[in-house]
Amino acid sequence: MTISPHSAPAGTAVQPPPTGWLDPTGRVPAVLAAWGHGALGEVPAGIAWDVVRLPLPLARETVRRMRAARAPLGPVLSTPLGADFVVALGSADGLEVAGMSVLGRGTLVLLPHPDITEPDPVGNRGWIVCPSDQAPAWGPDLRDAYAEARAAAAAEAAKAAG
Repeated sequence: MTISPHSAPAGTAVQPPPTGWLDPTGRVPAVLAAWGHGALGEVPAGIAWDVVRLPLPLARETVRRMRAARAPLGPVLSTPLGADFVVALGSADGLEVAGMSVLGRGTLVLLPHPDITEPDPVGNRGWIVCPSDQAPAWGPDLRDAYAEARAAAAAEAAKAAG
């Protein structure tokens, strides 16, 4: 599948994907080239921002809680291994909640074009929250929203069990 701006309806101005969030990685040309060929872009975590992985079943509720709290929310990517939240560099240090992990510095994050959203992923990846040039999430805000979502899911499971 080739991802290109040519899929826009006739007469519609095509906007280039936001890349400001990628600028500090130094990988914008390579990522845009990959996207132009319908491939996933590769960007290392821990260089421009950190990446925190959560269990996919709790991702949407975590996003909902962050939005309700009006916390900054950067890109969130659905992957085969979970939901990857982009957070401000250094803000993931020391985050310790069961089920949450911080990708190590230099771990490659495979990024689909920003137009690729769930439920139509490319390479088993799709955006839950599409990239923009807004500030990324703050690690402690993500930790708190995830802990609340996790506790709510546990309470719901206990209630359903009887």
